[in-house]
Amino acid sequence: MKRLLRLAEGKLRPQDLEIVKGVFDLVASQPWFDPNEYSAEGFAVRLIALYRYGLTDPRHLEKIALVWAVKDFTRSMTNDQRAKLKASYGTRRSSSDDLP
Repeated sequence: MKRLLRLAEGKLRPQDLEIVKGVFDLVASQPWFDPNEYSAEGFAVRLIALYRYGLTDPRHLEKIALVWAVKDFTRSMTNDQRAKLKASYGTRRSSSDDLP
């Protein structure tokens, strides 16, 4: 929940975060989901964006999130995909380290 709260940057209400957390937990617990920190972070960012763009129905959000995660966050992702996720994660982490 701390990750989602940090990534939402205060732009989601607590009840919205609960919905996003439920979907995140469901998808991240799948055996095919890549368990690395950079995958979890990248998926969380996209999931929050989907919610903020208006995909707020939990069942629809879940379906889209599952399809998206299967495409971009599987254990069997290509080396190029993995490198991009790691680079993006490193950029986000270093910029958040600069925050007070």
